[in-house]
Amino acid sequence: MPRGWVVALILICIALNGAGFLWHLFEPIPLYDEIAHFLTPFTLVAITAEIIYRGGGDDEFFNTPRRAVITGSVIGLVGAAGWEGIEIIMSLMGLPISHAPPDTIFDILLGVIGGAAGAWVADRYLDRIFNRSRTNAHRARVR
Repeated sequence: MPRGWVVALILICIALNGAGFLWHLFEPIPLYDEIAHFLTPFTLVAITAEIIYRGGGDDEFFNTPRRAVITGSVIGLVGAAGWEGIEIIMSLMGLPISHAPPDTIFDILLGVIGGAAGAWVADRYLDRIFNRSRTNAHRARVR
């Protein structure tokens, strides 16, 4: 992604999550929690995919759009499940955090969807930059 987009997404995620924790905005503002739980894995997966691509990393996990989406979904699942575990621990410490089962399940689902979307966007953008085929990253793109 263009450097400006990367910086903007990171700053938005920091501001969104920081403000949410600082002023307890996740529950009272409609869709705030949902946007945060989608946008954060989207950003993290997109940036991770770009780092792998630009670092010359092996395209084993991002070599086709389907694999990219699967990889992003798994990264989103692991990240979201881990974060929900941290939320449960913070709740046990007395912080006002909701960890009701429906909220937790929906947050994890949003993490999976956000991770998949981030991988798809990164794969599509980076294949175009590196002039690679959409179906096989080891071949040049054919117009």
